[in-house]
Amino acid sequence: MPQPDICKQFMLSFWFAPPGEETNLQRYREIAECGFNVVLPPCGVWSVDLNRQILDLCQKTGLKAIVGDGRVLAKQPDDPDFARNLDAVIADYAHHPALAGYFLMDEPNASAFPLLGAVNRYLLQKDTRRLPYINLFPNYANEQQLGTKTYDEHVARYIKEVQPALVSWDHYALFEIGERDIYFENLEIVRKHCLQAKLPFVQIVLTVPHGPYRDPDEADLRWQAYTTLAYGAKGILWFTYWTPPFDPQWRFRNAIINEKGVPSSKYTILKDLHGRIRTLARTQMRLRSMGVYHTPPLPKGTNALDGRSPVAECDTEEVLIGWLRDGQRKDYLWVVNRSFRQSRRIVLRLRGTVREAGEISPIDGLIQPASYDAGSGRLQTTLLPGEGKLFVLV
Repeated sequence: MPQPDICKQFMLSFWFAPPGEETNLQRYREIAECGFNVVLPPCGVWSVDLNRQILDLCQKTGLKAIVGDGRVLAKQPDDPDFARNLDAVIADYAHHPALAGYFLMDEPNASAFPLLGAVNRYLLQKDTRRLPYINLFPNYANEQQLGTKTYDEHVARYIKEVQPALVSWDHYALFEIGERDIYFENLEIVRKHCLQAKLPFVQIVLTVPHGPYRDPDEADLRWQAYTTLAYGAKGILWFTYWTPPFDPQWRFRNAIINEKGVPSSKYTILKDLHGRIRTLARTQMRLRSMGVYHTPPLPKGTNALDGRSPVAECDTEEVLIGWLRDGQRKDYLWVVNRSFRQSRRIVLRLRGTVREAGEISPIDGLIQPASYDAGSGRLQTTLLPGEGKLFVLV
């Protein structure tokens, strides 16, 4: 089956779009200027008219939209109107050039997989260029939420039963004090299953302070983005763009666009970060993850350097190394500083087969000289807290 168009480019998106009353050209220009390329639905009531308005605004601003429509899951596969219902949804939107896909469900229990699979397959058959979008639970969801004994089983069953074109999940690791210790384990599990199924994946990470979660600073935002990239992701989504309505339990506040409708400091930070990511993504989209390694202290569910990767040793603590390869079997390394607060001077000793190493520039995407000594095999770099750099090896 053909790959949906949006899976052919690196996805930069978010929950949630501006609400209905803020759906205007100024707001969508604001989204595009921040470096996003895909818009997910707003928080609140959806309608065909609002979706068409969003699609028109996306077309004017160079964006694509995944639309939310309650009819998508309204009929069961054995309902005589199942196909007719979905045909009506497709007819309302598929003609629009700004359509990227259809939103199906957020965080489904495994009991929903048969319905999601039927809808997903039908939409992919009838509108091959558009993505049926589903977002999974994180690995800290409980058995009742997942509908499976383990998270590994949940992801495996989802891929087998739903047959998605892309896997998405959310994980919020940044507490007021410390970080969730199973964040990397989540990436490990999804990466494993997506490699087996030859599927791209995207991760949703945090911008909005709420409940027990802190207000992410620049290092926090970098850390979430570059750790996701190092695992081979083909997209990053942020929770949230527009600050959700006040909730006394969660106390949402100060997202990318704050509760007053004004861009917060995160807007400027992410505008710069997105520019870098979009440049590096031209290389990232050609790469397949070969291995992911951590230096001590090892996070839960992760692996230390082994004899397989081009990196023999790393003398620095709290480093994440993603090994990737392109179609010509050329090796690449993501090197990420796992520390939130300390810059790191990192020294990698590469294996003797590596003659040269260059850094992929986040400014223009070209290969620039790296500090590499072929005689000793030492590759050196300095990283800000949470920063990552992409290197190519020859």
